[in-house]
Amino acid sequence: MKPPVRSVDNADFLAHPFVAVPIDLIRHCGDLSLSPAEFAVLVQVIASVQTQEERFLTPADLAARCGLSPREAGDTVARLVQRNLLSIGERLESDGTRTNYYDLSPLWQALRGRQEAAVDPHVGPTDLFSLFEQEFGRPLSEFEFEQIRHWLDTDGHPQWLVMEALREAVLGNKFSFKYIDRILYDWQRHRVRTRQDLEAYRESYRERQQGREQVAASKPRPLQRKRGGNQATTRDERYEAFYHLFPDA
Repeated sequence: MKPPVRSVDNADFLAHPFVAVPIDLIRHCGDLSLSPAEFAVLVQVIASVQTQEERFLTPADLAARCGLSPREAGDTVARLVQRNLLSIGERLESDGTRTNYYDLSPLWQALRGRQEAAVDPHVGPTDLFSLFEQEFGRPLSEFEFEQIRHWLDTDGHPQWLVMEALREAVLGNKFSFKYIDRILYDWQRHRVRTRQDLEAYRESYRERQQGREQVAASKPRPLQRKRGGNQATTRDERYEAFYHLFPDA
């Protein structure tokens, strides 16, 4: 049987630009819980970067390309940003104007996390936002998303250091972003920049804590004088509740 003859009428499509979509995005769109609209928006962003070098599409542009209304397109982008699958950056052009652009790095990071989880199912999520949600046992708020991004982008903390601060908070049963922020500030103040720096700081901290405990243990307990006499005696800890109710006893 002869192969079908290629129609000359369709040959012009081969001259059009092609778009490379990562196979992992197609395979894991269900794992990422992408809706059809979210998947379409991500593909359009990828296509615009590869074929037209457009780094930003307005809601009207996305609506026309995805078959959505401008409001639906805007809401879809907002959901992707909130779920940390897309981010919107701003840059300064040579003429002094500021322009927005779509950053797909969060999507690639999420896909890398899926790849690593597929290799070893016993390894926890590598995505920092997912790790916070797992440890806190609830979805993060938009403010909490922004706080994590602030630690990474503005304060310049590496991701592994933020994970270590989260670990410190969990071990201390302190599920608070303010507590984690204080940990990161303390490490920054003590110039903790590498894993070796952090281990040295932790060892120094343990030594200081042990020293305080030894000093506290070596201090003599306060003496309690008996009422009406000069003889001093120590309180029996077994009757602490009694002394609390009757302090003059």
